[in-house]
Amino acid sequence: MHDGERQTERLLLRRPSPDDRALYHAHFTHPAIERWLRPPPLPPFNAGAIDELVEGDEAHWSDHGFGPWVLVEQETGVFTGRGGLHWTTVEETAMVELAWSIEPPLHGNGYATEMAEAAIAWARELEFEELVALVLPANAPSQRVAEKVGCEVTGEVTHAGMPHLLYRLKP
Repeated sequence: MHDGERQTERLLLRRPSPDDRALYHAHFTHPAIERWLRPPPLPPFNAGAIDELVEGDEAHWSDHGFGPWVLVEQETGVFTGRGGLHWTTVEETAMVELAWSIEPPLHGNGYATEMAEAAIAWARELEFEELVALVLPANAPSQRVAEKVGCEVTGEVTHAGMPHLLYRLKP
């Protein structure tokens, strides 16, 4: 495995590459993904925004030695989603966010939880004191994932111009 890659029971968690652009485009323009990541009044993802996301993920890895993973089923090689750890800003404070986005046909199969548990274990290795997860109040499935892996809601914050529940976890 390459630096930063992890394996879980079912997933390969790997660094993104320029070859992932088509996967990101298909994933982030799916209506079920946009519903939670770009709800109105935010504009939908377009090709430029998705290219910036891929480039930003690659740069995050280069700059910090960690970042969001591309999630792939080990057995089939099928793209499962994107998730992991990355720096974000919450109310002018830099924090490490635990985030996930799973391919809609694969929702409900435990992939987000499986990835999150691996990310939390890695956060311990990296000696992060705290992780946060930002979840829209209406996104009950992501709230369940956050709670299942031990995150506790500590309040509500405005992030990307919208109210989010702020979950915290000390890995």
